Amino acid sequence: MTDRIVNPFQNIDIFVPRDHHADVVQYSQRAAGDAPDHCPFRRMVDFWFLSVCVGVRKGFEPVGLGPKPIKIIDGAILGADGWRINLLMLVAIGRKRDVSIVLEPREIIQLASGLAAASIPTVVDMLNEGDAEPIWNLSDSVEKLFGVERQRR
Repeated sequence: MTDRIVNPFQNIDIFVPRDHHADVVQYSQRAAGDAPDHCPFRRMVDFWFLSVCVGVRKGFEPVGLGPKPIKIIDGAILGADGWRINLLMLVAIGRKRDVSIVLEPREIIQLASGLAAASIPTVVDMLNEGDAEPIWNLSDSVEKLFGVERQRR
């Protein structure tokens, strides 16, 4: 039996603030030859989603997207990774303290995009803080953020 994922975000566009669009593009792979060391995010949704998660972890409040935000993806892409749909719903439930929020997919995406907008500068700092390529700087920063201690050999 095949598991079917219902994607309530299928027809909802995902935007980032105009001021941060260049960062999302810079660190996302746009062509087959883009080096992961410098462009650690395979897709823009990956950058956006990590930004949402960083915002949740750091307890940021969602911010507005400002004038003329730029669409980076449509919500259909979230159907490829059903766990993302579940996590976005759980974040919204936790923030709103009301399970009925799952019936409002546009409000969930608005909340998530607000968290991403608040966190993109932090993610960019994570990519750039350190002496290594962005992927390794990010890896070290994520480990610190989540309290992971690396096993040294």
